[in-house]
Amino acid sequence: MDYQKPATTIDAQIALLQQRGLACKDEDLVRRWLITVGYYRLSAYWLPFEKAPASGQTRSKVFADGTEFETIIQIYTFDRRLRLLVSEAIERIEIALRSSWTHRLSIAHGSHAHMDARHFKNGWRHAQQLSALAGRVESSNEVFVDHYRAKYDQPYMPPLWVVTELLTFGELSKWVAATADPKIGAGVARDLGLPTRETLEGAIQAIAYVRNICAHHGRLWNRRLVKRIPNIKRFGADLSVDINGDQAQPENYIYNLLVVLCRMLLAQSPDTSFPSRLKNLVSERSAPQTQAMGFPIDWMDRPLWKLAGE
Repeated sequence: MDYQKPATTIDAQIALLQQRGLACKDEDLVRRWLITVGYYRLSAYWLPFEKAPASGQTRSKVFADGTEFETIIQIYTFDRRLRLLVSEAIERIEIALRSSWTHRLSIAHGSHAHMDARHFKNGWRHAQQLSALAGRVESSNEVFVDHYRAKYDQPYMPPLWVVTELLTFGELSKWVAATADPKIGAGVARDLGLPTRETLEGAIQAIAYVRNICAHHGRLWNRRLVKRIPNIKRFGADLSVDINGDQAQPENYIYNLLVVLCRMLLAQSPDTSFPSRLKNLVSERSAPQTQAMGFPIDWMDRPLWKLAGE
């Protein structure tokens, strides 16, 4: 089937929203948002406010009675503020992960441990990762890389604590997961407030995924995440867990990832204000809107959020 929907003017978009039952009290406001943010991006935030579709349909394209455009932009603005907070937390965790892994691997196996396949689980995969890293170093204009090139001939690659500054979070997470020495993984997990190497690897994969969403200004509110966090038992009283037979796994909404971010930051810095700032932000939204992010009904009574209120 060929795509045949034509582009529409802003006025036509406003008329369509009103025809579908969305209350647009201030058309100038609606017009400004449609121009600066866009109909398609905003549509992800108003979809939950549509009436249930008839049997056999995927959407009704009719808004529930009383739905106002101002409600949509309030959620959009909240989501932007949430994204900024989450980005801040992930930045701190990324830097801590980089520092801990770099320190532990270089102390255990030397300044250029990253060049030795013996320290990684899969030789072929290590060769691919090292090749990609070499390309990153070769094309880098960073002062610290230029300094190494100017002063040293061998090895051709700078030391670990230099090259890790060139890795993205996703790349770093793969290097950490590929590290063969289990003591290093366990040590990094402890440094970041997690119980085991396995929970560390699962958590940073999920965090890296959410980081990419934030970097591309994607929606966190009411989104189901492709990457779940692992079931970290020490956080069990805070997590929202889905029981499926004998298997228990955290639900894949943003709530559980927020719990892990808070707990990891508290392990690094017990006086961090992040949990309380996050709690205050989320508390602004109604119960149905927080539940759309996976927040349990009793979330404020759980240990993490009680601590955040102190």
